[in-house]
Amino acid sequence: MNLRRRTALASLTASLLFGAPVWASGDKYCRAEAPGYDVHIFGYTFKGENAKRQMGQGLNELYKKFEPGARIKVYAHNATGHYLALNQCVPGCPQQGFLGQLFDSSCSPEVAKRDRLAFNKRFAEATLAGVNSGGDKYDIFLAIQNLSDAYKGQRHSGTVVAAISMLPDGVNPADPASFDAFYVQQVPKLKIALDFPPVYTIGASPSGEVMKFWKEVFAMKKVDFQMKPLN
Repeated sequence: MNLRRRTALASLTASLLFGAPVWASGDKYCRAEAPGYDVHIFGYTFKGENAKRQMGQGLNELYKKFEPGARIKVYAHNATGHYLALNQCVPGCPQQGFLGQLFDSSCSPEVAKRDRLAFNKRFAEATLAGVNSGGDKYDIFLAIQNLSDAYKGQRHSGTVVAAISMLPDGVNPADPASFDAFYVQQVPKLKIALDFPPVYTIGASPSGEVMKFWKEVFAMKKVDFQMKPLN
């Protein structure tokens, strides 16, 4: 890993990777009322250093939203499919007053802290795996299809978040003509069947041309894809 890539992802790595490699049970911390997240990682769609940095910052912001007891599922995607890289509830004891902590021994703050460090490590490893380090080509339409395929016949268990660039490979995000050329060449022949829950994106290109492009694609293919950045 070169220095530039380490710099691009330093904020996520520094905040998550410290701690002993202790594997938390996960289930013992689950709370039904804690909001869960399905996190889909398309690291191979991030080629530039700025894009990788934006992805890392977005994952940091997502991590801050995790509450103790929330179930976190991380799906690692590649060009051929996906796998479940993490399925665990966030370690942590429920908030209690001083007396509650004295008389409730079901959750040890010391053990929960240790387990949280292990969770942080696993989350970082799961989300940083597969980042495009070699400038490899990718098919953004196939990536979107893979996201759809993850929910065929299944219900999502929480808020669905996708770390995905949304930028077609080789297209200049600042050049409308580049999008037009790609659209004319690729979209009319595109065969894609999509079925999504609402999706929040992380690290997607902030270019207005990118959002315009996808609105036109989904309208042409009559796809209901509710996509917006994670605040």
